[in-house]
Amino acid sequence: MVSKQQLLRTAAVFFSFLFVLTISALSQDLSSIDFKNLKADELSDQQIQQLWQRAQNKGYSISDIERMAIARGVSPVEVQKLSRRLREIRSQGPSQQEGIQQEGNPTLRSVVTTDTTEYLKNEFEKFRRKKSRIFGANIFRSEEINFSPSLNIPTPENYQLGPGDELVIDIWGAAEQTYRLTVSPEGTISFANLGPIYVNGLSIKRARDRIRKKLSKIYSGLQADGDQPTDTQARISLGNIRSIKVTVIGEVRNPGTYTLPSLATAFNALYSAGGPDSLGTFRNIKIIRGDSTAATLDIYNFLVDGNQKGNIRLRDQDIIKVPPYDNRVAISGEAKRKGLFELKEGETIQDLLTFAGGFSNQAYTKRIKVWGNTNTQKRIDDISYPQESGFKLQNGDSVRVAKVLSRFENKVEINGAVFRPGSYQLADSTTLYSLIQRAEGLKEDVFMNRGLIFREQEDLTTEAIPFSLKKLMNNPEQHDIPLQRNDVVQISSIFDLREDYTVNIVGAVQDPGSFSYAEDMSLEDIILQANGFKESAAPYRVEVSRRITGGDSTFVPRETAEIFRFRVNENLELGDKAANFSLKPFDKVYVRNSPSYFKQEEVKVKGEVLFPGTYTLDKKRTRISDLIQRAGGITDYAYPQGANLTRKTGQKIDTTLINIRDGAESSGKKIEQKKTKVGIKLERILNNPGSEQDLILREGDVLEIPRELQTVQVAGEVLYPVGVRYEKKLSMKDYIRAAGGASNLGKPKEAYIVYANGEVDRTRSFLFFKNYPDVRPGATIYVPEKENKQRLTTQERVGILSTIVSMAAIVSNTIFQIRSN
Repeated sequence: MVSKQQLLRTAAVFFSFLFVLTISALSQDLSSIDFKNLKADELSDQQIQQLWQRAQNKGYSISDIERMAIARGVSPVEVQKLSRRLREIRSQGPSQQEGIQQEGNPTLRSVVTTDTTEYLKNEFEKFRRKKSRIFGANIFRSEEINFSPSLNIPTPENYQLGPGDELVIDIWGAAEQTYRLTVSPEGTISFANLGPIYVNGLSIKRARDRIRKKLSKIYSGLQADGDQPTDTQARISLGNIRSIKVTVIGEVRNPGTYTLPSLATAFNALYSAGGPDSLGTFRNIKIIRGDSTAATLDIYNFLVDGNQKGNIRLRDQDIIKVPPYDNRVAISGEAKRKGLFELKEGETIQDLLTFAGGFSNQAYTKRIKVWGNTNTQKRIDDISYPQESGFKLQNGDSVRVAKVLSRFENKVEINGAVFRPGSYQLADSTTLYSLIQRAEGLKEDVFMNRGLIFREQEDLTTEAIPFSLKKLMNNPEQHDIPLQRNDVVQISSIFDLREDYTVNIVGAVQDPGSFSYAEDMSLEDIILQANGFKESAAPYRVEVSRRITGGDSTFVPRETAEIFRFRVNENLELGDKAANFSLKPFDKVYVRNSPSYFKQEEVKVKGEVLFPGTYTLDKKRTRISDLIQRAGGITDYAYPQGANLTRKTGQKIDTTLINIRDGAESSGKKIEQKKTKVGIKLERILNNPGSEQDLILREGDVLEIPRELQTVQVAGEVLYPVGVRYEKKLSMKDYIRAAGGASNLGKPKEAYIVYANGEVDRTRSFLFFKNYPDVRPGATIYVPEKENKQRLTTQERVGILSTIVSMAAIVSNTIFQIRSN
């Protein structure tokens, strides 16, 4: 009796063997990786990406790689590190590296032309910028927007000079001179023989006055003397400007100190720092100068109204502080701008709608829903707009603007036999008769006996209300019907209530097909519409098939159709019988082919005859012997045993043939015909003309009589397909050996031979003997291919073994339980 411990040991051996096979299969695909010496922290992002890509190509998961690494001796700590890095790569999405070449060394070193880490970082940054929901954030994220200061502007009058600024002083008149002076670190500019002039902190306007006053000591003409005008002029302007240092702190993406031109504003500094981050305010940005706040910037003024109030020009050592936001609310639904908006204390839902650009064209503006939080739980407010447009929002509120209902409050519709069908406005005075008049009245083909109004009930079910158009149009005051919202009026045409009336003509006419029926249409009319008879037509035998309707009778007639036969001449003139005959809807006209009309049919003869070429079949039963006689007989070099006949197979359908079966006609399409060889024995045909061997020729037949053949072809699965010189003493096996014998894929026992005249023969077996067919000149020996049996892959074998092991464990457990009981 098998003990429980023995069964468990057996199962453990099976599962261990299965695990080894699984690890072996994985290792074969990633054999170039030395997991034992692998250090996850030392691998670059490109190498981790390469490892993950190779694992994905083989269908392996991160868990599979972990098991493989443990089986190859990697420590648990390194396995955890490797797993963490693989999951990071997987979360970033597929990289688009190009030019990766595997060197096959133990640590997966590779040559990577694209920096994968930088690429993924850039792609993530683009995605984050695109998806930012904070109103105003994209203005600092977009690469297309640049808040660089403009340096090509006139110098502002209030611009304060400082060390590093360059002053350009042009003097003309009684004296001419140009000075380019830079303000020194002490805040002065110097002239020869004049001494320094202090200009630091002065506006450009005050600096001009001070410099002119000092220069007048050198150029006396700069100052007016009594009533005498000045004869010397001076122009003082700003040349190269200095740089200033500004510090941006607080909730910005890149805080720090930035070097900017002295004409820079607060916007320029904020853009350089990347703008406020996800916690930074857009409404209360402070510009600190010295110990006080020089200005407070509200970016919404610029974004909404284009107002740059607070965007002052910066000075050296200014500090821009971006505090966290105070109140931020969200708006979604049918608003022009959706996202997160920052509100100041006391701002209302109307201010939020202003920032969001107002309602979209599909907005439901009567009520707005606000979801928010209290100190302990959530709340919802249903705001009536515009009555409660002063509703004050709180931090964390979420505003939802709903969409208008997909229904009309004042629509009616009219369809059918009116001149202008469609939707119309419903007014208090709209009735059925007035709606018909607004639709420009009824068409001539209107069905006057009955119309319908489809009306929507309170439970949204539909009610059909019939009416008589004849009574309505004759007496609208008595029979008019008031319409309601969403009423649909349906007025039918007489053509809507019956099948499309057509007549059909097939057979030997130029353009057979279906044609619209017209009253009193004659047989000549439809033949004329079909562009007349073909050359092969038999106009003296035209048939018309007519339906039998039976009327209101319940009697089922034995006949299924009524047949009329007429004679029509080539001038489309009917005989006396058909003079008063008119077609009815669904009549079918058949024009037959003349039995005495034949098209020329041709065959070809090639090879060793006196006059090869194309010949017309002059009678219906032209045989092969007749064709050879017309071609002058065979030549002295002919090889009759190799003569063959090529014939087209498949039925060729002529468009003039009619196939009446279950009331349907043939489509007139031609079936593609293939060619095949027909085995013939030309010697017997020539010796016994008219015999069974002497086949009757068909159109398109090709008779080929070759010259004397002296080779045998060996083809198929042989080592060297070749043509072998014919020798009467050689057998079929000898010819196969002459081609090198059968290949590993060939089946020589099933070889067959195709003779030059198209006949086929194969090897036959009787008991232990093989009967090979005779070989004749011009024959081709074929060695067929063995059946391709697909072998199981390693994964399929592992799967089958896993199933066997599982079944063995179940059976063993069942036996153990039975024995233990």
